Amino acid sequence: MGKLTWGVSIAAAGAIALGSLAFIRARNSAPSDRPPASTSPDRKLSDASCLADERASRSSFVAPPAAAAEPAPAGVLRGRLQLPWQERKKSFYSYAIYAFTVDGRLEGPKTFTNTDRFELSGLTPGRKAIVFYGLMENLTFPFQIVDLPEKGDVDVVLRPRIPYLLQGRVVDANGAGVGGVYVIAHETMTLPQELYIQGLPAQAAGVEKTSEPVVSPAAPLPEDIVSTYVRIDPLAGRIERGVTTDARGQFHLPVTSPTDPVSVSVERSRSDVLKRETVLPGAAAVRIVVPNQ
Repeated sequence: MGKLTWGVSIAAAGAIALGSLAFIRARNSAPSDRPPASTSPDRKLSDASCLADERASRSSFVAPPAAAAEPAPAGVLRGRLQLPWQERKKSFYSYAIYAFTVDGRLEGPKTFTNTDRFELSGLTPGRKAIVFYGLMENLTFPFQIVDLPEKGDVDVVLRPRIPYLLQGRVVDANGAGVGGVYVIAHETMTLPQELYIQGLPAQAAGVEKTSEPVVSPAAPLPEDIVSTYVRIDPLAGRIERGVTTDARGQFHLPVTSPTDPVSVSVERSRSDVLKRETVLPGAAAVRIVVPNQ
């Protein structure tokens, strides 16, 4: 009887174990209430390319952004003026700084007012001529040759001087004054020999300005107000300065030197030249006779 009871117990335990195993399998095979993990419709989780794509996307996410392209190299030019004492005493003065390059380009100008310090940024590196231009046109046009390195700084010192005033009168063959014509001094400069040491460019930008005076109630009579003309030709190495004659044919023309002979032309326009001659500024007042018109 005891053996029979023990056998029945073993059979019951086995039945319970089999029932538990069947329940576990049934539960695992039953559909889950949770929605399946979202996947790309055209990618299989078992596909090895999925892992490769995932690695690539992770790499692009953690990779640092591409560095921005560096701007073109540019230098900074700093300078100062050594002005004549007559200019330093003035309450107002203004000037421009030009940079002529070896390939014929013109950088600038930049204008400065009431300061003897100037700075030009954004200049391309290389050899160039730095030229002073007084906007009142009452000073000379000094220049300095510099070699501007990439991203570097260069200091320059420019020394404009007060020009000599060539005085004279333009008359016709009858001795009557000829008013309203330009008297232009043609002077040379050594800029091309110093700047274009590797050869002259095919062409070069220059500076050419004509000032038209503004008549105000406090000004002299309109016939006594003159216009001025300036042209800087870096390729030819020439500076031209001109003034118009007043109603009596008189003029006061700035020139660089009181002792050096200077070529002078009398013109109604750039295409209508009345007379050319060479004069000595330091002598007596110049008298230029032009043909009757």
